Amino acid sequence: MGHFIDELRTAWRELLGGTIGLGLGIASYNPVSSMFFRSLEQEFGWSKAAAAISLIAMPITAAVLPFAGMALDRFGVRRVAFASTLCMAASFVWLSLMNGSLRMFYAAFIALNVLGCATGPIGYTRTIAFRFRRSRGTALAIALMGIGLAGVVLPPLLTWVFAGWGWRGGYAFYAAAVLAAGVAAMWLMRESRATNAQAEPAASGDTVTQAVRRAAFWLLGMAIFLVSVASLGFVSQFQSIIIEKGLEPKLAPTLLSSLAASVFLSRLVVGWGLDTLNAEWVAAGALLMAATGTLFWLVGEPSIAMAMTAILLLGLSIGAELDLMSFFCARIFGMRHYGGIYGALAFFFYTGIAAGGIAYGAIHDRIGSYDTAIILSTCLFVLSAGLFIALRSTAREVPLAEALAPEAAR
Repeated sequence: MGHFIDELRTAWRELLGGTIGLGLGIASYNPVSSMFFRSLEQEFGWSKAAAAISLIAMPITAAVLPFAGMALDRFGVRRVAFASTLCMAASFVWLSLMNGSLRMFYAAFIALNVLGCATGPIGYTRTIAFRFRRSRGTALAIALMGIGLAGVVLPPLLTWVFAGWGWRGGYAFYAAAVLAAGVAAMWLMRESRATNAQAEPAASGDTVTQAVRRAAFWLLGMAIFLVSVASLGFVSQFQSIIIEKGLEPKLAPTLLSSLAASVFLSRLVVGWGLDTLNAEWVAAGALLMAATGTLFWLVGEPSIAMAMTAILLLGLSIGAELDLMSFFCARIFGMRHYGGIYGALAFFFYTGIAAGGIAYGAIHDRIGSYDTAIILSTCLFVLSAGLFIALRSTAREVPLAEALAPEAAR
């Protein structure tokens, strides 16, 4: 903790700006997407699978992310992330104007995710990973808690907005909030200017080509993919799941906020563990606890207390893929081409989101129950934990001089 306090004195603006930017960046939409999906299904008569198919935007975004990462490496976070913020806000306005056409919905949703991708962890974690060297896990966890904090506040706030202005008002509200957060983040964050002497150690990290040739890249990528399918597939249908399990629909915002609160608190613990304990075992332990949480939903009609317990355990996985991907990407591959390598790893993350959301909707449409999908999530959490443990035997850690090198001058 002493290292964190020391580094916070000089980099508090970047940490606060990154937290705000992530809190209302593209990653903040996934935890509340089920609220919008359900409203759209009811108004336009779409099937669950039809709405979930919009998640095909995720692998499309994944294909773009390596190029976004290279742009971030070249032009800096402030320029690229702010342009992405403007595009994200415009996409939410477009969604608010929908007329029920699935084609229009898919186009707007793809634009939201592709053009808004630099408002997510690929952008803001880059600066934080550079600024915080010895307490990187803790700093990344705190910044990514911005997503969790937004998840606590947004469900009840969106419920109020929906009640007064419907889902169209919800999308318009999101557009305004995203724009305000982006402006605040850009004002707080500074692009670092390092000397050539400082830049030299950073140049010894892996290139994108070198990274993808290593077994560690594929183990980490597959682990991230499995977590994304298991956790975000569940969240995409969360409101419908609790109704199927016999809980009152009005409990959905409360449980979503509890889920976000769990993420908020667990990230601090996991971030500290990544800095001070065996990082691979910390990751595996968090995912095994999440697997335990999904098992609670297989009980016929869970009590509110049981549902809350399950949510608290599941919160260890929601967003964990982002924390773990940021931490291990910087530690294993270095900072020379962090943006490009992170973008390549994000292919697994976004593909997992799409696969999970589509699988949950399709399984329910075919079987009439979410139980099979929940069993699938449990198994995938366990498999992902095993991959993180295997990562230890293949991942070569970047030498300390490289890992601690500050951002190179542009």
